[in-house]
Amino acid sequence: MNPLPTRPSPESLLEVSNLRVSFFTGEGVVDAVQDVSFDIRRGRTLALVGESGCGKSVTAYSLLRLVQSPGRILGGRIVLRSRREGDIDIAQLDEDSGLLFKVRGGLVSMIFQEPMTALSPVHSIGNQVAEAILMHQDVSEAAARRLTIEMLKKVGITNPAQRFDQFPHELSGGMRQRVVIAMALVCQPELLIADEPTTALDVTIQAQILGLIKSLQRELGCSVLLITHDFGVVAQMADEVAVMQRGQIVERGSVREVLRNPLHAHTRALLDALPSRRARTS
Repeated sequence: MNPLPTRPSPESLLEVSNLRVSFFTGEGVVDAVQDVSFDIRRGRTLALVGESGCGKSVTAYSLLRLVQSPGRILGGRIVLRSRREGDIDIAQLDEDSGLLFKVRGGLVSMIFQEPMTALSPVHSIGNQVAEAILMHQDVSEAAARRLTIEMLKKVGITNPAQRFDQFPHELSGGMRQRVVIAMALVCQPELLIADEPTTALDVTIQAQILGLIKSLQRELGCSVLLITHDFGVVAQMADEVAVMQRGQIVERGSVREVLRNPLHAHTRALLDALPSRRARTS
């Protein structure tokens, strides 16, 4: 296994240490995340990769304290070293804490897997993006509308002033995902969590969305935690990669070293499942 860093980088934005999350069901206890540790450096992208059910999305949701019952965070530290608010151990915040409110959507935001479930069907796309601004910034509704239109334009929405009043069902899947990205980035978070951001999109739109996220990351200077099962996306987007299996990180390193010299059997199995590798061996 590639060695895990024992001490976080001085440039770390997020430090996760010994995170444990379990689900208490009528069938018994499921240990979804077991002593997971990693850090994310400022302005960099860490990909958390693994097959469905390995615990990567539960890990991501834990960072914002969004794990729902019967799930529960049992231990560990989630330290955000924010330049705006100082050091915050998210795991220790009370659920009704004003600081947790600032973290969610302000300092840390998330692009969810399926835009149709992330967007309200009964509110216009513009109102939903503007709501994020009004919740986290002291601005007028007119200013929030202007900032929303600017952000919609930035993520590639055509005619953003007209689109402001449209509803999610009036947009294509690719356009809806762009709206979700606008919602996530409009408050300029320090950390963006992208949970399988292109799962429901075709290959052409997927490439456009990934390129958009990378471009906006450079512009805003934020860090990214990318949740994916696709090593092709990892190669395109990430600086570092952590491979998960059964709730644990089994390998961690730079994308270059892990792709070229995978040391764990599970990493090799995931790489061997890539169509390009199967084609070379067939």
